[in-house]
Formats: sequence, C-alpha cells, structure tokens
Amino acid sequence: MSKRLAGKIRLTITTLLSALLLSSASWLSAAEAENTPEAVVKSYYAALKARKYEDAYVLLTPTMIDGRTSKEYVADWKNIVNMGSVILHEYGISSIDIDGETATVSAWTRASDVFNKDGIIEKEIDHLKLIDGVWKLDATEVLME
Repeated sequence: MSKRLAGKIRLTITTLLSALLLSSASWLSAAEAENTPEAVVKSYYAALKARKYEDAYVLLTPTMIDGRTSKEYVADWKNIVNMGSVILHEYGISSIDIDGETATVSAWTRASDVFNKDGIIEKEIDHLKLIDGVWKLDATEVLME
C-alpha cells in the first residue's frame, strides 16, 4: 500500500470517528435536555396517543408499573383501549412544580370513548420522581369536577 493511500485511509477514518463523536455528543445533549418533568409527561401522553405503550412503560417508576412486565403493561393498555374504544385526541400541560427530587405536572387530556363520542377533557395531576438522575412518572390523579 502506498504512503499516499495509507494517509487518505487514516484521514477518512479520523474524519468518520470525529463525526461519530460529535453526533454522539449532540445526541446526549438532546437526551439530557428532554430529562424534565414536562418532557416526560408529554412523552408519556404522546406514547399513549400513538398507542406505543412500550414507550410509555420506560417512563414509569416501579410504583406506577405495579409489578407488571412491559408485556403485561402493554396488554393491559391494549385491553382498556379496545374495550372502551378509547381515542386520545390531544393533551397539554397547564403548570409544573419542581421540589427537589419530586415534581407535579398539571396536565389535561381530551379523549373520546364508547360513552363520549365527542370527547371530554380531563384534568390530571401527574406526580414524578427523580430516580438515578432521570425523571419518571410515579402516579397520576384524575381531578373530578
């Protein structure tokens, strides 16, 4: 192999490694930026809306999982949604309160089901905990008016 070709190969490998390291660093920064109570709650409702229950599962504390495996959690959600013809139309955040390693997020959802074809808005308070530096959903309270 000529010295010129070897030099080009080294330059290509160095360039590729640098690009990989830079993209990894920016991905980590984006992931860290999403580690907020608001982002977790939005991700949770986005997963439920898209019926990606596996994605919702990873956002939960063991308390919220209640001993279920991911497969069991997914099956439970699919059963609820199918039996009630539930459709989550939209969701939003009203307020966020962070107190050390706990947070409460006031949220709302608009969903329809077999009994409410036009959909109703429910207000909720989502309780989160910081576990090993990651915000996780620990409990959800539905507010009745």
